[in-house]
Amino acid sequence: MQFAVNYSREAEYLVENSLIDVDLFKCPDFSESLIQKAQEIKPCYIHFGLNAGSRQLNHIDWDQLFKLKQMTQTPYVNVHAVAFCEQYPGMDVLTEEPSHIERIIDAVVNDINKLGEAVGIENVIMENVICRGPGENMFKAIIEPNVLTEIVNRTGCSFLLDIAHAQLSALSLGFNVKDYISRMPITNLKELHITGIQKDKNGRLRDSMPMTENDWDLANWTLNNIKTIEWPEPWVVALEYGGVGQAFEWRSDQKVLIEQVPKLYEMVKTSQ
Repeated sequence: MQFAVNYSREAEYLVENSLIDVDLFKCPDFSESLIQKAQEIKPCYIHFGLNAGSRQLNHIDWDQLFKLKQMTQTPYVNVHAVAFCEQYPGMDVLTEEPSHIERIIDAVVNDINKLGEAVGIENVIMENVICRGPGENMFKAIIEPNVLTEIVNRTGCSFLLDIAHAQLSALSLGFNVKDYISRMPITNLKELHITGIQKDKNGRLRDSMPMTENDWDLANWTLNNIKTIEWPEPWVVALEYGGVGQAFEWRSDQKVLIEQVPKLYEMVKTSQ
């Protein structure tokens, strides 16, 4: 397994000065110049801002996607399985009505198939997102393990497990996160994202935060399942702490990176 960290100015400085070590930078897809800059320090791969189930894939700049994928030798094209509330007016966010759930599955499957036609379905990995429940923007159905498994089975894509997304959903909806993750389509695992869960200044739980004791426990449990060959080995494990832009720069602390990157790097490498 390779080990990556979100690209940030802070991470770039620390890697360039040999204060932390990673195999790759994980870069967003919105700035070609940023990617070129990052590649001067370390190899990079792209995390694409694609959603399946929202009709976004009808408006993709395919030439740019292929350009970035080739430029960085990114092996897979990731896509988030989504069911935004505004797309299903009149439906309860917690709906268990089979016809509603089938509509959601069909929308995601149709989009993933479009992506598969463009890049090859063997190169597509689907990521689990967050559901926080009533009053929020994501239907609970799209984070259900049986729904995610159905989508993987229908399309033939692989799975990107974000354990922080799983943890936020579990905390919001009141279920056991390890049991929840265990019921996901883990046999199709290709990529793993790890990061911390903490409250922001407004008291809202966020991911891409420093790791806490609970986060380390979940990461250790996850990596141990890989080490014992219970789960397939993903091609990369990414620490999704820090980043670029207004949404992430306030949570890109060099001290956190210096403390937590080496610890997770060691955990990843010893789980192989």
